[in-house]
Amino acid sequence: MGDDIDKSDSMGDEIDKSDSMGDDSDRSDSMGEDCGEDYVEDLADWIDWMEPVHLRYTDEDDVDGTRFYPFIRRREDEERISPEEEYLLMKKQVEESKGFDIDFTKFRCLFNYTPVDLDLENQFVFEPETTRGLLNRLSQTSLEKFNEKYTSNYEFVKVIKANYHFCAGIMFFITFQGKLLSDSKLFQAKLRFCGRLTGFISCELKPDKNAHYIEALEKEDPKKPRLTLEPSNV
Repeated sequence: MGDDIDKSDSMGDEIDKSDSMGDDSDRSDSMGEDCGEDYVEDLADWIDWMEPVHLRYTDEDDVDGTRFYPFIRRREDEERISPEEEYLLMKKQVEESKGFDIDFTKFRCLFNYTPVDLDLENQFVFEPETTRGLLNRLSQTSLEKFNEKYTSNYEFVKVIKANYHFCAGIMFFITFQGKLLSDSKLFQAKLRFCGRLTGFISCELKPDKNAHYIEALEKEDPKKPRLTLEPSNV
């Protein structure tokens, strides 16, 4: 992959940091019982800054079939592409969508950008809160901040999908549905979840070119899976 792969390979410290966190269930133990304080991030760079993509494991490393995405996987009969090609594809999708629209069915390798399984009950939190409940709550708060900033009155409907990567905590990229009267819209919220602190970075309307997706969403099972909030000092 040329310079890109060399760049990816040079991220050893980041990979070790991710690996040292263990699986998601281990990571949830450090999240605390509650998000605690909510605030708008006061660092403008967080809005546009994107974590560089790096490859964590290739398909050959999946010796027991559990290391990767058990709920989102390419079919076994699909033509496989090389880890180098997967890396370039992941990098392209992250850059073009700013981290929100990644088609994880295209990948058999594991990268630092990871899909959230909304039906995995306690991936990031302690009982009785669930993963879906956490993402619902974070989306609702993001939408409240959006409404306050732009004097609107959108109502939260449901989370559509989400992915994340580790940073100083967990960086979530959440796509959720909101509505104003009978008008449904898709929103994208980026936020940093760290123990009892949640930093809200941005909440944006998804570009209109994807508006037709709403009709399809209404027909799906509910379990299936940019106006920016300006930073303010706390």
